[in-house]
Parts: sequence; structure tokens; C-alpha cells
Amino acid sequence: MAFILFDLDGTLVDSTDYMTKAIHLSIEDMQHIEEPSADLVRSAFGLTGADFWEKVVPQASMQERNIIRSRRSTFLYQLVKGNDILFPGVRETLAVLKEQGHTLSTASNCGTNYLDMVLDTQEIRHYFSSPICLGSINGEKKADILTSHFETFPKEDVYMVGDRSSDIEAANAHGVPAVICQYGFGTEEEWGKADFRIDAIADIVQLVNKQRRSAE
Repeated sequence: MAFILFDLDGTLVDSTDYMTKAIHLSIEDMQHIEEPSADLVRSAFGLTGADFWEKVVPQASMQERNIIRSRRSTFLYQLVKGNDILFPGVRETLAVLKEQGHTLSTASNCGTNYLDMVLDTQEIRHYFSSPICLGSINGEKKADILTSHFETFPKEDVYMVGDRSSDIEAANAHGVPAVICQYGFGTEEEWGKADFRIDAIADIVQLVNKQRRSAE
């Protein structure tokens, strides 16, 4: 069976509106910091933590960014809890893949608080084996997450599913196929080196099973 790694934002979830609101709430008392637009926040998904905050609140000092990050985590959980931020078909697709015997996990450039928020508020944690993110391993780039996974899981029949160039770069670094979700937040310019493209998350089921049959 396959080992399928999923990015979060732009692949499984779209938390843009809630994330934007949480950031706005977090900087209410910091008048010198401009409120980022939803488009700016969306464009920053896929970046590592430091780069994300540098892009969305460039006027903030390092100390202020640490405060904003902490506040954001609290506000975001409150805003998302009880709301569905999954892309259409995600829950059903994860269930099918799990039932078919595939091993699923995560590979996101987010921090552990965000990963836990997504898995728990969306009630999808039980689909994943050892879900981790960049914050879990104190890594520098997404390829480091895959390195950590391969210490536990065999590097065989692996797929990296995402929507940004960082997902492709991580897959290429380990010589595994990169599957790009064209409904996500990436651009055509980023997707040039992807091995496969899908238009909906449900397409991953057919793709993985077709590849397995071809290899037999």
C-alpha cells in the first residue's frame, strides 16, 4: 500500500478567512502594523513560520511577531472550532484511502499548534499515522519533514500531495512523486516540476491506485 503525505493549507483546508481575522484581532493594539488582506495571507501559506510572519506583518518587530503568533493561535482556535474549513471531499477521500489500507500522514510547514488545531477541530486526526509538521521537528524546510517520516515509514510507494513549490521541492529532494492540487493556493509558475496534477482531492484515490496497478 502507498504512503501518502498531505500538506494542509491549499490541500486539505482553507483557513484563510479565519486566519486573517485572527491576525487582525492579534494586532488590534499595535496601531503601527497594517492589517494584512486575505489575499496576502493566502499567498503566504506554504512559507515557513518566520517567512510567513515577515510577509504578513512586515512592520512588526521580532518580539511583536512572537506576541502575534501566540495570540493568533488562541484566536484562530476559537474562530475555527465548530466550523468546517476542509475542502470539498477531503473527509470522504481520507476515509476511502484509509479503508483501502494506505498509510496517511502530514507534511506541512506550519507549527504544532496549527497542526493540532486543524486535526482536532476538523476531527480528522484518526486518519493519520504520526502526523507531523515543520514545528514538530524544528526543521528548516519541508524536505526535513519527509526525512523524519522516513525514519519510521519505508520510502516505498510514497506520494507528496500539496499545492505549492515547497511541496514539489520536498518531493524532488527525496525522489518521490509530487502531486499538485490545482484547486489550491499555488500558481502555474510553481507547478512546472510536479509529477501529477489533480483538480479535486478525490482524484488522489484513482491516481494512487492506477499507479499501483501499473507497477504490478
